[in-house]
Amino acid sequence: MNPDPSPRTPEGDAGTTGQEAVPSWINVTRMVPPSPGTRRSMAQHGTRFDVSAFDLAETVAAGTHLRQAVDGAGSTHAAAQRLADFFRTSLVDRHGEPACAQARVFLARPADRPGDQADPGWPSTDDGPLAVWEFEGADEGPRTAGPAAPHGSAPVVAGPYDSSLLLRSLRDAGLWPADGAGDLAGEIDVALLDPDGERTVQRDGTSAAAASSAPSVPEGTGRLLAFAGPVHAGHWFAVALVVDQELPAGITEFFRPLAHSVRLALLSAGEHSAEARLEAAGALTASTEALVARRASQLQSAVTELRSTSAQLRRSEDELRRRESELREEAAVVELLQEVGSALAAELDLDTLVQHASDAATRLSGAAFGAFFYNVLGETGESYLLYVISGVDRSAFDKFPMPRNTQVFEYTFRGLGVVRSDDITTDPRYGHNAPHHGMPEGHLPVRSYLAVPVVSRGTVLGGFFFGHPEPGRFTERHERLVTGIASQAAIALQNAQTYRQEREAAMELQRRLLPTLPKVDGIVTTSRYLPAARSRGAGGDWMDLIPLPDGEVALVVGDVMGKGVRAAAIMGQIRTACRAYAQLGLAPSEVLEQLSVIVDDIAPGCITTCAYAVLDRHRSRLRLAVAGHLPPVLRDAQGSVRFLDEEIGPPLGVGRRAYPEQEVHLAPGARLLLYTDGLVERRSRPIDEGLRQLRKLLAGPVGEIEADCDSWLDTLAGGQHDDDIAMLYLYRPEDSAHQTLAVVREYPPVSGAVPDARDLVSRTMREWGLGHLANDLMLVTDEIVANAVRHARTPLRVELRRSADRVVLEVTDSSTRQPRLIVSRPEEFGHRGIFLVDAIAARWGTRLIDGGKVVWAEVSTS
Repeated sequence: MNPDPSPRTPEGDAGTTGQEAVPSWINVTRMVPPSPGTRRSMAQHGTRFDVSAFDLAETVAAGTHLRQAVDGAGSTHAAAQRLADFFRTSLVDRHGEPACAQARVFLARPADRPGDQADPGWPSTDDGPLAVWEFEGADEGPRTAGPAAPHGSAPVVAGPYDSSLLLRSLRDAGLWPADGAGDLAGEIDVALLDPDGERTVQRDGTSAAAASSAPSVPEGTGRLLAFAGPVHAGHWFAVALVVDQELPAGITEFFRPLAHSVRLALLSAGEHSAEARLEAAGALTASTEALVARRASQLQSAVTELRSTSAQLRRSEDELRRRESELREEAAVVELLQEVGSALAAELDLDTLVQHASDAATRLSGAAFGAFFYNVLGETGESYLLYVISGVDRSAFDKFPMPRNTQVFEYTFRGLGVVRSDDITTDPRYGHNAPHHGMPEGHLPVRSYLAVPVVSRGTVLGGFFFGHPEPGRFTERHERLVTGIASQAAIALQNAQTYRQEREAAMELQRRLLPTLPKVDGIVTTSRYLPAARSRGAGGDWMDLIPLPDGEVALVVGDVMGKGVRAAAIMGQIRTACRAYAQLGLAPSEVLEQLSVIVDDIAPGCITTCAYAVLDRHRSRLRLAVAGHLPPVLRDAQGSVRFLDEEIGPPLGVGRRAYPEQEVHLAPGARLLLYTDGLVERRSRPIDEGLRQLRKLLAGPVGEIEADCDSWLDTLAGGQHDDDIAMLYLYRPEDSAHQTLAVVREYPPVSGAVPDARDLVSRTMREWGLGHLANDLMLVTDEIVANAVRHARTPLRVELRRSADRVVLEVTDSSTRQPRLIVSRPEEFGHRGIFLVDAIAARWGTRLIDGGKVVWAEVSTS
C-alpha cells in the first residue's frame, strides 16, 4: 500500500459542506483506499459478525480475525487501512448485510514530534500542533479512489459524517484530545453516541448526556460506535463506526477488548519493540478477563434469578393447576346443575324424574348412597310413600321397612329444615326408637348424614337422605347444592303429579268413551288406545267392534281432528251414531254417507276420517268403505301383505256424499289391522316411511295377537308418538284347535306369589302338552313376577295364553315402572334377570294400562 503522505488541511470552507470545518489546529491527511483486489485479499478470512447479537464469543473471535486481517501489513498506515476495511466488511446485521454505513480509522500524533524511524507510517510534519491520518473502510465492491483534494478545500468523504463532525463527536465523547495542545495521554475507552435530540453517550452499558456544545447531527445520521486510545507514547488511534440499526444494550462492554486488539494489531504492524507489544497483549488479556469476570458475575446473578424465578414459576404452576382443578370442578358442578335443572323442568314422568333428581343430588353431595322418599296420591286420593335409591343397588334396602317419623327423620318429613351431621350416631336424637335403636342390622354404615326436605307451597312432597360411612364428609357447600336441587325437584315433582292427574283424567275420559270389545266366535280380536306422548288432553281417535244381528260383525276405526274435551265429545257422538246405523244393517258406504251428514251437523268444519268394514264370517267376505282414512292392511293366510286402498272417499263432514265400497276375501288364517295415523306418522318420520315399516312388520313373523300389537307399537311408536294411536287387530284362526286357551290367576303382592305362579305355569304347560317349555317359562315367570312383587301395591294378575304356535305369559301389576335392559356393575346384584327373559322369549315387552302396566313374554311352541 502506498498512502499519500501529503496533508490536506480543510480550514474553514464550511459553506461547501454545510458543516463546521475542522479546526486549524488539526491536520487531517485522508489516505487513498487500496484497490478492490487488495481489499478482497485483506478480507479473505471472510468471517462475519452480527452486531445485533454481539456477545463474549463474538468479541474474542472478532479480535482474533482482526489481528489476522492486518498480519503482514508492513506499516502502521497499511494496518489502519486494513482495520477500516475489516470493520466495514466483517460487521453485518441479522440479515447478513453490512452493518456499518461508514467505518473510519484515525491515527494522530503531535505535529512537532518526529515520526518513528522504524515505522514509515508515521512521517514527520511541522504543519499544525496535531497531525491526523484518516482511513475509510470500503466494502468488497469495486470503487475508484479520487485524487487528493487541494490544500484548503473540503474533505472528500461519503455519508452524513465528514472528518470534522466525526472528530468533534469523538472529542465531545471524551475519546479525542480536548484541545489543540496535542495532549495524547489517556486510556483506551469506548462510547456509543445516540443520534437522538439528547445526544446520549453510552459506556459499558450505562448512558449519560453528552456535552451541550455537541454539534448538530444531520438528518438520517446513524449511531456512532467509537473507541480510541494510545498506541504508544505520543501516538493515538480512534475507530468510528456509523451503524444504522438498533444495538444491544452494553455493546460498549464487548468492544473494549476489541479496542485493545486494534492497538495490538497496530503495534504488530510496525517495527515496535517486543516490550510494547507484550504490554499491549497484557492489556488485551486483562480487558478480556475483566469482561469474562463481569459476564460470569452477570451470568451467576442471572442463574440465581432464574432459579428463583423457576421456583416461583413452579409454585405458580402448582397454584394454577390447583385453581384449574377447582375451576374444572366448579364447571362440572355448574354444568350438572344446569343439566339437572333442564331435565327436571322438561321431565313429566314421575318415576324418571325422582330417579334423575336423586342421582344428581347424590353425585353433588359426594355421598356413598342417597335416597329420595316422596309422596304420591293414589286413585282414591290416599297418599302413600315411595322411594328411589342412588349409589347402590335398590335390593340392598328391600328387606328394611319404610322409615318411620322418628326424632331423626321427623325434622325432614315435616319440612322443618335441613339436618346435617358429621356423625349421626352421636346425635342426641339418634337411637331412641325400638326395635332397632338406630340403624337396622345389615344396613349400610352411616356416619356422615345429610337430609333435605322437598317442599312446594308449604306442602312436604318428600325428602332427600344421604349417608357416608366416614364422619365429616358433608359441608355447608354440599348442603347448599342439594338444597338447590331439592327446590327444583319440588317444582318438577308438583308439575309431574299434576300432569299425571290430568293425563289419567284424560285417559279415563277416553276409556269411558271407548268400547270394551265383545268376544265373537270364529275371530280373535284385540285393540289398543294410546294418547299422544306429549299431550295432556283427550283425543278424538276411536275403534269399535259391533256384532250384527245376522252373525256379521262391523269393524270401525276413526279420528276426529283436534284435542281436548270437544274432540272427545264429538268422537263419542259419532261413535254412538255409527253403532246405531250399523244395527240398521246399512252397507259400509251408506253408513259413511249418513255419518258425513251427522258430522256436518254437530261439528261443522271439523275434519273426521273413518274406515268402516263388515265381515261375513260364513262367506269369508269383507266389505269396506274408507272416508279419508289411512287404508287397513291385510295379511292373507299365505303371509302376503297389502293395503286396502283401492277405493277411498273424502273425509266425513263434507255433506251427503256417496262413498265407494270394495270387497275382499278374508279366509281363515288371515289377519286384518285397522289403525289411526298416529301409529305411522311422526314429526321426524314421513308417513310413507311409517307405512313401509308397518307393511314390513306384518310381513314378518307373527304370533299371538296381543304380543303382535305390543311389539308393533314399541317399534313404530316407542313412546315418542306425536298423536293418539288407535288400533283394531283381527285374526281368523284356521280351525277350532287353534282357538286361544287361557288361564288366569290373581296373587297378593308378597314373596309367596313367585313359587305359586311358577307352579301354575308348570302344571298348565303339562296340561297343554308343552312340558318341554315348562322350565323356560318358569324362569321367565320367576323374574317378571318377582319384579311385580317388588314394585306393586295391589294384587297381581298372571295370565297364560296359548294361540297357534305361541304361548304368552302376561303379568299385570299396579306399578308404572317398566323393566329395562340395564348392564350392571360387577358389585351390583340387580338388573340381570331381565337379560334371562330377553334370552328365552321370542319377544317381550310392556304396555301401560289404567292403574299400572302389563309385562308380557312370548315363547314359541316349536
